Amino acid sequence: MLNLWQRFKLWASGQVYVGHRTRPGWSGSLPFYAFQCPVHGIVENYPHGYSRRLDCPLCQEEAGG
Repeated sequence: MLNLWQRFKLWASGQVYVGHRTRPGWSGSLPFYAFQCPVHGIVENYPHGYSRRLDCPLCQEEAGG
């Protein structure tokens, strides 16, 4: 859940940092961001690839990847 300040930053910049997280099997933590998916609304994920793009995890799941 985003607080009011985070919602404002999301609205202003399109993404907002929500903290570092570690998933099972990871050796360290990564920064996670909340951002607006046009299909699923506000979602969270970590930057992917060299360009550090934010991909909707729900869209990826639906696409089978």
